[in-house]
Amino acid sequence: MKRGLLVAPFFLASCSVTAVRPAQEMSNMEVSIRAAKEVNADTLAPELYRMSNEVGLQARQAYRLKNFKAAKKLSDEARAYAERAEFEAIRNGAKRDLVPADPLADPSYAPVPLSTPVEGSAFDAPKPPGGAPPPPPGGVPNPP
Repeated sequence: MKRGLLVAPFFLASCSVTAVRPAQEMSNMEVSIRAAKEVNADTLAPELYRMSNEVGLQARQAYRLKNFKAAKKLSDEARAYAERAEFEAIRNGAKRDLVPADPLADPSYAPVPLSTPVEGSAFDAPKPPGGAPPPPPGGVPNPP
């Protein structure tokens, strides 16, 4: 009997310490809600989209309060609402971009092509005035 009383507090403490955070479920929920928004589910399937946002907000709040069991359940529910909203929006005529936009297509982000310097460019060493011989390697000129 005494042995069980000594083991019980350690067992209960270990359960609360080893709670698994539902990070993947929360991420899946966020991606599903974003995908539903991209196909205009907020206008083409407003009720399902609103429910996904409301339940998602509850899931985020439960996660912040470290109620991971509730956060997992709510995030799975919000993801299901978002996926249904996305499906309904597509069924109601939404168009999805088949090819995502290229973030490097903007010229300001495009890499600059490298070229080889040509003779007479800024990369050539300056020539001393008057045809004087160039200084020797090492940069210290010879005395006159």
